[in-house]
Amino acid sequence: MIDFNLIFNEAKKTESFWDFSQNWFDVLTLVLTILSLWLAYWLGEKGYKRDKKDKLDEQKQLIATEVNLFKINLEQLLEAISNQLTALEDYKVKQNFSLKYYPDLHVDFLKFINPKFIYEHIGFQNANQINEFNELLRSLYGLNDIKLSIKDSVRNYILRYNELEKGFYLYRKLMYKMMHEIVSRNIDDLIPVEGGFQINFGTNEFARQFFQLNESVLENPELLDENKQLIRPKLIELFVLPTIEICKQFIPINADAIEVADVANEVNSSWVNMETITNAHFNEIDGHIAILENVRDEITEYLQ
Repeated sequence: MIDFNLIFNEAKKTESFWDFSQNWFDVLTLVLTILSLWLAYWLGEKGYKRDKKDKLDEQKQLIATEVNLFKINLEQLLEAISNQLTALEDYKVKQNFSLKYYPDLHVDFLKFINPKFIYEHIGFQNANQINEFNELLRSLYGLNDIKLSIKDSVRNYILRYNELEKGFYLYRKLMYKMMHEIVSRNIDDLIPVEGGFQINFGTNEFARQFFQLNESVLENPELLDENKQLIRPKLIELFVLPTIEICKQFIPINADAIEVADVANEVNSSWVNMETITNAHFNEIDGHIAILENVRDEITEYLQ
């Protein structure tokens, strides 16, 4: 016979155990959930710190690379500046219309340099160094067109000088062609003397003085240098200016004196203008030298 009381009591025990087991699983689930959330947070925090450290390391490496690249470009520019300064000084001494240009004299690298990284490397709290760096940048940007400016200065000077030189070279016409024509027109007699002839110009005093001046200048050893090259200032001093003074005595009576004076004045005027533009040009070159020297000194100080 079935004992229903026994079955009921056993069922009550099973229900009690199930209630306890269900509570235990709920607590375990809650604990596991909390542990999972904490683990996820810990892993996330660890990953964030690692990523942050990696980014800081990457930023430091980027800054170091940028600073190093900037210094390398400055060193190359410094060498180009030194070479160009040597060439400019040599050009000033020789004044031979030939100036060597260095292709590395440019600041194109500034297009690829981010100054922010240099500022971070210096440190924004270092006001003096920041100001020095700003001055260096201003000076570097000032070099942007200096090579073109130097080239334009030399080219324009040579073009202007060559034009004026054409007027100066009229001294050849004055000294040879016109002298020959005046002598031929005004010769009165040839008097034999030791070693040649003496020309008698009769009453034409201008022809006689002009001829004597020409002859004395051509025989003057001061007119040529050791390489037998014409010394232009000496030509002006010994021949052109004295010719102008002689002409003044016979103008307007003597037609030859008027013609000679016109040419002599053009020669002298051309020479004066040649000297003027030469002085102006080399003053301009001195200005370029001063700019390059200033940048050279600032770069040297920065690299130290």
